[in-house]
Amino acid sequence: LAKQHALPTKEILESFEFFVRVRKHVRAPQIADLCCGHGLTGILFALFERSVERVVLIDQQQPPSHAKALAAAIRVGPWVAEKVRYQTARIKDTAQYLEPATTVIAIHACGILTDRCIDSALAAGGAVALMPCCYPDRGCEAPPALQLSLGTRLAFDIDRTYRLEAAGYRVRWDAIPEEITPMNRVLIGTLPRVSTPRNSTTTPPAPAS
Repeated sequence: LAKQHALPTKEILESFEFFVRVRKHVRAPQIADLCCGHGLTGILFALFERSVERVVLIDQQQPPSHAKALAAAIRVGPWVAEKVRYQTARIKDTAQYLEPATTVIAIHACGILTDRCIDSALAAGGAVALMPCCYPDRGCEAPPALQLSLGTRLAFDIDRTYRLEAAGYRVRWDAIPEEITPMNRVLIGTLPRVSTPRNSTTTPPAPAS
């Protein structure tokens, strides 16, 4: 990445720091990196996680920096080429590109785009990891008391946490270093695994009388 001058250092660090914090919680066969820009974070899943089979990068436009980031990854991990594809689409149209149980990730999806990413995760029924940014002054659905006491930014993410928890997710908070970005809060939502008891037997239905 450095030799190719692929991305600003800040964006490289954001992707790596985010990836390190969320990878073990949200890895899945299918990963969708929404509002992805250059798509480096999704590419890291394709490069370092063997269990990840497909990564779809989705944004309205594909920036030139994506080709450089992808080329750098393929140089050290040729298998990345078969795993990653870039799809240009608006956030409201992403559902058609997400298979069931796809993990949704998004770094700095601006303002309420983070909430649209949550919509996509709920629709797909997979895990989700987000690092929000550019909190709008309006549109927060958290109680006014929380907004006044804690500030809009914190209230937004508390409300997002409640929303995910209400949908059955277990949510944890993390953060990357503030030295990289002040918009550093990370929200990680996972769904409880459904375990099947060993040696379980199914009772056959009673015969009709």
